Amino acid sequence: MTVEQYWTKTDDELYALLGAELLGEGVGLSPEGDESHRRFGKEWFSNKHRELQRKVCHDERIQPLLGTTGSDRLVDAITVAETLRLLDDASLPAIGLVAVLIARVGLGEFCRNAPQPR
Repeated sequence: MTVEQYWTKTDDELYALLGAELLGEGVGLSPEGDESHRRFGKEWFSNKHRELQRKVCHDERIQPLLGTTGSDRLVDAITVAETLRLLDDASLPAIGLVAVLIARVGLGEFCRNAPQPR
């Protein structure tokens, strides 16, 4: 899926998709499965917050977007996805999906107190 396609999903749908991606299972097999995927995806995103901050927040492509108000969060998501792809991190699943979740939080909020990259 593209960033634009992920953008049309709800946060719960995104977390369920992320959980299914991480667990290697399809979404929509059962309501219980989707709920389990959603919880797993949400927990993974929360646990990876600091690591994602290190990768995203100090990048030169992201810095100009941090101080803007009323910025287009879809554009932010696309920029975050491009940044993550350029970092070529094979450990990140569904980069476009993760980028949308980051942009939905808002880059300023997401990057607040971001640790320096290692």
